[in-house]
Amino acid sequence: MPSAPVLLVATLLTAGLLGGCTTHETTEPPASRSATTGTAATSPDSPGSARSGGVSSGPAPSGPVSPGAASSDRRTTRPLAGVRIGIDPGHNGRNYTDPGYLSTQVWNGRTSEDCNTTGTETDDGYPEADFTWAVAGYLAADLRRAGAHVVLTRHSNTGVGPCVDRRAEIINDAHADVAIDIHADGASASARGFAILQPVASGINDAVIGRSHRYARILRDEFAKTGMPVSDYLGSDGLTTRDDLAGLNLTSVPQVLIECGNMRNAQDAALLRAPAFQRRAATRIATAMATFLGRRYPG
Repeated sequence: MPSAPVLLVATLLTAGLLGGCTTHETTEPPASRSATTGTAATSPDSPGSARSGGVSSGPAPSGPVSPGAASSDRRTTRPLAGVRIGIDPGHNGRNYTDPGYLSTQVWNGRTSEDCNTTGTETDDGYPEADFTWAVAGYLAADLRRAGAHVVLTRHSNTGVGPCVDRRAEIINDAHADVAIDIHADGASASARGFAILQPVASGINDAVIGRSHRYARILRDEFAKTGMPVSDYLGSDGLTTRDDLAGLNLTSVPQVLIECGNMRNAQDAALLRAPAFQRRAATRIATAMATFLGRRYPG
């Protein structure tokens, strides 16, 4: 007969109090591309399974902290403690396997649009989904180290979806203090640079338009430090507005979408696929988020 501890563990497992939920994809937390300091919740991204996101909390402070110094020390060592941040890595690594699912129509706050797309790629085949996943991984790890709770709209690069309206819902439901949609563009080969896409008032997002635009300007100034030039074809001075994107139309939190560069331009592509650039991109996004929130970030 099993011992009492074994029975206890079996009971907890049966009750769902230990371990995570099963998914229809291989779960690979974004932070696996860099050092991890938190546990990301898993969420199925594939058709036929529940599409939901999770909140990942940062590590607990290490070492004893005296009561009188707790507040200042926490702000110094974990400047984003208590902050919730949403990250939406655009597309997914196996979106191309289910065109029927991708073409499902969803409401984007103004009209209907496709559930999702495959994204673009460089001329030599490096996919946008791989890029967004890599940057999201570095960014999530950086934010967790700074003490933030991180909310991700997908938790692997081996699934399909979720749909764009569901991604907005995940971030809204988590009551994120700020959020980012990470993408790269697929424009003419002669076009270069990054741009920040800002929301236009659509009803749902009306209360966060001003703050989203302020955040966009901060992010534009920070991202210019990565080595990627400001876009010479999208908007003006790296800023533009869009009223046809679910992530921006449906948001109830300060949120923007960043096109980190043009994957069809050879110079941009060389940067976008370089891990060093991906790390810089994550650092500058994290710094912009902290600045927007009035926190001092060590990046």
